[in-house]
Amino acid sequence: MIQWDSLIVEMVILAAIIWFAVYLEHWALRRIEKEKEIKERKYLILFIDNDLNQRLRFIDESLQFKDYKPFFTDLWDAVVLAGKHPLLPFALFQNLQRTYSWMKYYNNEIDARNKGGAMDDNIFKELLQDVTKQINGSLVLLALEPK
Repeated sequence: MIQWDSLIVEMVILAAIIWFAVYLEHWALRRIEKEKEIKERKYLILFIDNDLNQRLRFIDESLQFKDYKPFFTDLWDAVVLAGKHPLLPFALFQNLQRTYSWMKYYNNEIDARNKGGAMDDNIFKELLQDVTKQINGSLVLLALEPK
């Protein structure tokens, strides 16, 4: 005859073992994913920081030689298109979006000048100063992010 008490106890123990094994595997996968996200976020912040510092050097050279050329904003486009922007805090993402929008606005002004519109160099200087202010603000926010 079947001993129902021992059978129920064995089934409960087996269910607990299975549940714990699934929980442990799920926990390990989440931990690996979190570590991967932290690493990707760190490299993304370093990548953007480096790009913005290069933009500042580009602005200095443009002002020094009065050679107004467009910015390459393909890095930010790549970050957004690759779907990596959710790794950044929203306030930082919003600030970076404004920074790169200023660069694109400057590019549009250069395009307008190249298409025959006469523009004063002072306009480009003012635009570059605005872009510089925005970049410096973004760099401050990037420096506050844990690396």
